[in-house]
Amino acid sequence: MSADLAKALLCASVFACLASAAPVAHAATFVINNQNGANVGFNDPGAPNPAAGCNAGETIGQCRLRVFNQAATQWGALLQSNVTITINGSMTALSCPGTTAVLGQAGPNSWHAGFANAPRPGTAYVQALANSLAGADLSGSNDMLINFNVSIDAGCLTGVTGWWYGTDPSVPAPADRTPLLPVVFHEIGHGLGFTSGYAQSGAAATSGAPGSIPVWGHFLVDAATQVVWKDMTNGQRAASAINDPNLVWGGSLTNQWAPSILGNPAALIVNSPAPIAGAYDAQTAEFGASVATNPVTGNVVLVDDGVPAAGGGTINDACETPFVNAAAVVGRIALVDRGFCNFTVKVKNAQLAGAIGVIIANNAAGLPPMGGADPTITIPSLGVTQALGNSIKANLGTGVNASLALDPTRLAGTTSGCVRMYGPNPYEGGSSVSHFSTAAFPNLLMEPSLNRTIFDRVDLTLPLFRDIGWQTGFQDILFVSSFDQNPCTFVQP
Repeated sequence: MSADLAKALLCASVFACLASAAPVAHAATFVINNQNGANVGFNDPGAPNPAAGCNAGETIGQCRLRVFNQAATQWGALLQSNVTITINGSMTALSCPGTTAVLGQAGPNSWHAGFANAPRPGTAYVQALANSLAGADLSGSNDMLINFNVSIDAGCLTGVTGWWYGTDPSVPAPADRTPLLPVVFHEIGHGLGFTSGYAQSGAAATSGAPGSIPVWGHFLVDAATQVVWKDMTNGQRAASAINDPNLVWGGSLTNQWAPSILGNPAALIVNSPAPIAGAYDAQTAEFGASVATNPVTGNVVLVDDGVPAAGGGTINDACETPFVNAAAVVGRIALVDRGFCNFTVKVKNAQLAGAIGVIIANNAAGLPPMGGADPTITIPSLGVTQALGNSIKANLGTGVNASLALDPTRLAGTTSGCVRMYGPNPYEGGSSVSHFSTAAFPNLLMEPSLNRTIFDRVDLTLPLFRDIGWQTGFQDILFVSSFDQNPCTFVQP
């Protein structure tokens, strides 16, 4: 691979990449149809909070709409289409129970199959992609619907004052604000085709094109059974949808580029005792030091904050200070339970107690998301499964030594050389299958959790779009090179 090829895809900025690429022919044009009524959402005439990242003279509605248009412009620079892509968008109240929130929702307006220039027979494509491939508007209506949670600005999310409307990736969002641009960029990606087209649990196709299968059915593979989704029964797909880490993407371009995008995964490496020694999958935090540059090794101690379970908390959740066993935490890796307070609170409390690193054991299946922001946190932390947390606790009596580091033996977010998709058990409606795995490292744009720093980076999303049929402004540079070996053993043409 040439240095120019690597630079084109690894470029942090969409526009910096475009500057080094060949001229873009037929760049996609986006039009946003504001669906909000008068004086609300994108039409809110109020003055924004000065700390919200808005430009001088903007109303809060204008500020919000500017961010929406910025994300659409970024996608327009990346994709090719002779047909205008229209988005019906609004800011409305979505779920926000306090500690978690739905930041945005998106989906295609319709699916189409059997149109002129369709790459695969009997296959359904989302409306924007189908229009681009056909060279004509197949429906005469908007291509996707996207809603964003206006309640974030009302303080519905614990520890978050409101949205951050800045669009410069070099200016980080304040710790108490959630950046909107990464959310918009992500949700437009869903409307453009980063969605499986299958019903919940993969039971049946919901593409809306009778007799056809969603295009993702050609590329979703179960690495354990080595069967492609289009060849599965409904029951087999339902089982595959929760068969992590074996739900993988079989598209050739995505897997060819994975080694250039993904690095060695963050891992909790248990050095002793021997019965539980090994490298375990772990979730990186969006805050604090990175284990890639600041790995730590030490003995593990379970935090005791002295406050018994209340409202879902435990004496090991590190939500209250001072710790009962504060002296034992100094110079060691703190093990804490997930729940009751934010991840940043747990890690900051452990840091103040003298911990050199933190392990957060999940209180449910899978890996904890580890979101949040606090620039004063300087130690690394990793989230691990509930099962691993219990295993460590059971061995603390004989002493547990561990490292928060990278596992040099693996490529993050892959199985058998194939890029993993999000397949937790139990199935998560709205998230499962239609996202990349959270095991990817560095984090990817189309993971299910918000990645606060991904303002305009498309990483593996662009080659996946190429797999399913999109033409991009980079294809002359990115996709003309042949590779000696594809790392995925289940690759689909």
